[in-house]
Amino acid sequence: MVNLIVPPKYQAMYAWCIDDTPPAFEPEAWIEQGRVYAVKHISEPLNISEGYALTILDKNGTEIHPSDSHWSFASNRFEMFSVFLN
Repeated sequence: MVNLIVPPKYQAMYAWCIDDTPPAFEPEAWIEQGRVYAVKHISEPLNISEGYALTILDKNGTEIHPSDSHWSFASNRFEMFSVFLN
């Protein structure tokens, strides 16, 4: 079982892409360096060296999945920010 961390309603999380190097597989959708993405949720990593697994949203609020078998991005490709809403 993998723990899922969903930001509370009073917090918005964002990920600024610092590494858009293509993976070993051919992704269906990929990230762009320098772009900021909204984070839907974070899950524990399967590989400790990869940091957390992020599920991110595009500017329309649609989840971005690299492929059918890869639903998340490694957090080491991003700088994370959070905004507390009041």
